[in-house]
Amino acid sequence: MVCPNCGSNISDKRKRCERCGTDLDIYKKTQMASNQFYNSGLAKAKVRDLSGAIVALRNSLELNKMNINARNLLGLIYFEMGETVAALSEWVISKHFQPDENDADEYINKVQSNPTKLDNLNQAIKRYNTALNYAKQGSDDLAIIQLKRVTTLNPHFIRAYQLLSLLLMKNGESEKAKKCLIKAGKIDVSNTTTLRYMREMDTPASQTGDTEGNTGEKPGVSTSIMPISSYKEDKPNIMAFVNLVIGVIIGIALMAILVVPSLTKKQKSDDNTDYVDYSAGLALQEEKDNQIKSLEEDKKNLQQQVDQLQTEIDGYVIPEDKSKLYDPLFDTAQKYILELTKAVKDRDLKPIADALTLIDENIYESEASVALLNQLKGEIYPIVSDQYYDTGRDFYSDDKFAEAQVEFEKAMNFDVTNVDAIYYRGRAYHHMDDYENAKLYYSIVITDFPDSDRRENAQEYLEQIQE
Repeated sequence: MVCPNCGSNISDKRKRCERCGTDLDIYKKTQMASNQFYNSGLAKAKVRDLSGAIVALRNSLELNKMNINARNLLGLIYFEMGETVAALSEWVISKHFQPDENDADEYINKVQSNPTKLDNLNQAIKRYNTALNYAKQGSDDLAIIQLKRVTTLNPHFIRAYQLLSLLLMKNGESEKAKKCLIKAGKIDVSNTTTLRYMREMDTPASQTGDTEGNTGEKPGVSTSIMPISSYKEDKPNIMAFVNLVIGVIIGIALMAILVVPSLTKKQKSDDNTDYVDYSAGLALQEEKDNQIKSLEEDKKNLQQQVDQLQTEIDGYVIPEDKSKLYDPLFDTAQKYILELTKAVKDRDLKPIADALTLIDENIYESEASVALLNQLKGEIYPIVSDQYYDTGRDFYSDDKFAEAQVEFEKAMNFDVTNVDAIYYRGRAYHHMDDYENAKLYYSIVITDFPDSDRRENAQEYLEQIQE
């Protein structure tokens, strides 16, 4: 477990951080509650209760914003409901909290690796916004056309199905509306908007009230049977055909006057509409570009450092009769260069540091060789010292004080200014009841590092031993 205040590793059995003194009871409870909400959300997602899963996962993230599993699952649910921008937002935030070994990498790559599918998702959102504007302006027919295209481009866009069903109900096409709601219900079985629309469609007319001025009485047998009218052959009516032609002409004229200018206007303002709903997506893309530039800059600096070391090694002139004396130095330098080409978490510098301790700088007559040796020590020793210190802190947190003392000693050997290693070496001896050695290292902290944050604690424990 990691302390939420100072970030140090702590045993799960500890109730208080020994480094900063933070009480961990509330932190553990919030972590447990966050995981419970995540488990609830996962269970609901498995039975396609996506709305309920979203509520549970949001509660989980409110308690622990760095719950990577909950955030990734929330992104998957948003993507399943057709909310592509919301899904990408959650995955990018997840990547920010855990850059390495994160499933969000795979999800983002799957979305971006298929340009055709990504373009369809973008087009679906654009057309949905256009349809929403048409619906607000009362152009139901145009909105329905756009929404049908949206559901073709993104068959999981729940909001598009809901708006389409609402417009179809408004225009009296109840059966088509019901089919749209059934499709939305298969994606999210507990969506309150979908269920409310379904209930409105299933409500009998007698429960909605009589708006036509009818009496509301139940129809009897006599009223339910329609009288049979006598059949009569209709005579050809030329006026019906004339009216049909006139209606077509009027329809074309209205199309030219009303619909075409509206379409032209919407086409011109389409780019401005895109900015409204895609500002978040553009911001995420910009953040990703900045991260790529930063990584490329780090790679460039690292390559310059490797090239500089290689140039220094290649520039050394070794006397023929003393070439074997320089082999250990150059072999160690080559191994260090090889480790620099690896990721930071994969570098193993301890064997290189051990090899450097075996090299005696007095055997070299060349100032360049001594400078190279000191440069390697200056870069490697502090890192290795911190690694031994971290290992010792893990042993210390598990009450393995003898093992911790050995690691702290190694940390001091590679960096005599590592005040943390000196202080905790004294603490390890203190726990082992070796008060003489504990006093020795407390005194070193107090005397040699008066400005250190450890000085006050060392003084307090030293006084306890003396009393």
